[in-house]
Amino acid sequence: MREQGITELVRQSMESFGLEGSGTRILAGVSGGADSVCMLLVLKELGYEVSAVHVEHGIRGEESIEDCAYVRSLCDAYRVPLHVVQVDAPAAARECSMTLEEAARCERRRVFRETAGREGIRIVATAHHRMDQAETVLWNLIRGSSVGGLGGIRPARREDGLLFIRPLLECGKEQIEGWLRQKGISWRTDRTNYDTRITRNAIRLKVMPLLEELNPLAAEHITQAASDFRQVEEWLVQEENDLWARVILEEGDKESKDLTADRVLLGAAPGILRGRILRRMIGRCTGSMKDIGRAHVDALDRLVSGPNGRMASLPGGFTAFSEEGILRLTRQKEEPGAGDCPIGKGGVYSFPRVPDGRQGEMTAEVSYLTWQGGEVPKKKYTKYLAYDTMAPCLVLRTRRPGDYLMVNAAHGRRKLKDYLIDEKVPRLMRDSIPLIAQGSHVLWVIGKRISEGAKVREGTECVRITVSGFQ
Repeated sequence: MREQGITELVRQSMESFGLEGSGTRILAGVSGGADSVCMLLVLKELGYEVSAVHVEHGIRGEESIEDCAYVRSLCDAYRVPLHVVQVDAPAAARECSMTLEEAARCERRRVFRETAGREGIRIVATAHHRMDQAETVLWNLIRGSSVGGLGGIRPARREDGLLFIRPLLECGKEQIEGWLRQKGISWRTDRTNYDTRITRNAIRLKVMPLLEELNPLAAEHITQAASDFRQVEEWLVQEENDLWARVILEEGDKESKDLTADRVLLGAAPGILRGRILRRMIGRCTGSMKDIGRAHVDALDRLVSGPNGRMASLPGGFTAFSEEGILRLTRQKEEPGAGDCPIGKGGVYSFPRVPDGRQGEMTAEVSYLTWQGGEVPKKKYTKYLAYDTMAPCLVLRTRRPGDYLMVNAAHGRRKLKDYLIDEKVPRLMRDSIPLIAQGSHVLWVIGKRISEGAKVREGTECVRITVSGFQ
């Protein structure tokens, strides 16, 4: 491609960012590779006031030092102010439990932010191009990203008071290198770019060539699709914000972070919006999206459409409860109390108790399974109980304030205290009756009834509990 072609592409990108050439200060990340060298020189040619920052990652030894020397020479030749910063990416990777690639990227971003802040520059340019975009979209696709991830790299994004721009995002790799050759400008090549153990390299060196055999315009078409996905994402964000304002009934303070949502409105929302709201609810409560997966969102979705009294355990110690008309995320009553016996896994559990004034010990044999249908065995001390949790959070315990049973098919509640009175359980015995419970929902008053909310249905997960030592 001729020089004017790529210069015009960058000019159009900069105009789309609302950035004029004269007097606009930009900090450009320059590694010494073809992409960053091209970006630096085109921006300077277009009249922008460009400074460069080069990050030496402490990874490639002498080769890295030579890269730095090349960038110094280039910036000297074109009278571009240069900031060189050394980091220890391997140490950062160990400290933060990241891959070396992730740590190097985080260190670069940190250096860009700090250098821009120190120099009073509000715009940072990085040299991502069309092939980088295609790689990102494919990588996000195969690792399970939704619409937002399929939008790939944004051409511009505000972050921490800075505007990050990618002026070359519409340019092909061949265009970039061709422009440099016409100018007689050399560049540095990072040998780690050919290490196919790195996912992005494998996509670029193995997957993209196959796609381009099928269609030479594969990268361009993927980039165009990413642009469409970004527009879809922008629309979804607007719809999500509107739905959030309507379905969130109560937000806790910064300390509790509890949330209460309208289950009816959530249940009526389109699935893609409902999923986004549920994911946002978890992130709002836990303070991080890091450990939130599709399984967590699916668990909440089951609570939205399921019966009252179900619950799900979430990251960060939160528990979700389905109640009459609402979905509640809270840390309240999440931890077993004193004397409680968690039975989160299969096995045999012992529980001390004092029936009729005599010291004793009860055992519970627990196993988890999927109910395949048929008549549920009616045994007094073996029960099959439905549960709907991300991780089983059943406890074997005695009663405490707030306990309740579900007593009819409409999932009406009854206080455990009132139930025990109706059953004519002596007052002195009520505190020693063992229970199987999820939070305040009593699934089984051992030796008596189970909750309507604990009745198993075909194809659903259940827990089989056999009690001995209580007869």
